[in-house]
Amino acid sequence: MQCPICGSTSFRVLKSRTDESRTRKVKHLVLECDECGTVFRDRLVIENPDKHRVIISEHGESYRDYVELYPDEELSTGDAITVGGKLVEITSLELKSGKRVDKSTASEVETVWAASLEAPARVGVSVDLHGRVYSRKVEVDRDFVFRVGDVMKLGEHVFRIRAIKTSEGMIRRGSAEAHSVKRVYGRPVNLRFKHDLTGRMI
Repeated sequence: MQCPICGSTSFRVLKSRTDESRTRKVKHLVLECDECGTVFRDRLVIENPDKHRVIISEHGESYRDYVELYPDEELSTGDAITVGGKLVEITSLELKSGKRVDKSTASEVETVWAASLEAPARVGVSVDLHGRVYSRKVEVDRDFVFRVGDVMKLGEHVFRIRAIKTSEGMIRRGSAEAHSVKRVYGRPVNLRFKHDLTGRMI
């Protein structure tokens, strides 16, 4: 909204009346420009939020919930939204046409696909025992850092991390936070360990 005379967007509200329907609210306003004193009328249309289906993935299982979104709200993969009081990350957007996209306004979206950001990260651990592989899954905090070269304990095995498989690919140097890690690969060593994952096994 701006003054029709001087174009200023600074004003005060003299009168306000709201009409409300099922889909939107319309505010009818009488405004006075702070710059030139012109009194003018304008209106503000506020669309009511719509209910959208959300499919939330958590450790390989999915459940359905709903979230209210305003029609002109912009959504993108990677965005964090709150659904049912829990934080989730948008992984895909399904349009009313059935097409999957990475970005859209809420008015075009039929289903929001998302992953829980509150559940612990579930990570596979494989230790190469010279021909036999000891493999288990562990649950750790999502921001727990796995680092190539770190020495860890899992059950009776102490091992050094030699590689980390993430959603982006294989890491042979550096580190990654647990929420992006699919599997950790290690080889046994006879050293003091930095972290004991035994109590995290599932």
